[in-house]
Amino acid sequence: KDSYILNQYTMGLVFLHLMNHIDNLTTNSLKDAKEVMVQSILNYIDTHYKTANLTKIAEDFKQSVSVLSKMIKQRTGYTFQELLQQKRFEKASSLLLETNLSIEEIVIAVGYETQSYFYRQFKERYGMTPREYRVKFQNEK
Repeated sequence: KDSYILNQYTMGLVFLHLMNHIDNLTTNSLKDAKEVMVQSILNYIDTHYKTANLTKIAEDFKQSVSVLSKMIKQRTGYTFQELLQQKRFEKASSLLLETNLSIEEIVIAVGYETQSYFYRQFKERYGMTPREYRVKFQNEK
């Protein structure tokens, strides 16, 4: 009988402790859910960089575009567009060095519709044109 009473008091104390910390538990699981969501978005960008679209992702996650944008920026320090562009240029630079695809084919392969925009952005990022990049770094391989 004493052990039964002790168990009742112990369970009561555990329950009170949990009730006092329920806010922390909820906050932590919300943080974890956001972390999982952002990680999923990063994985999506990695595999769908050619066609990635934040509106589509927002629909898939049943979230608003603005909520997702804010979450991505808070967690990574970059906007969705910056992360996508970073991935596309990462892929473009590896295609320049590892394939004989024309620059025009690479522009399309990484998801850019406008060649002139790609060239401007590439030059701004790397300080040289895609062709100069290919010549310079293919020779170093």
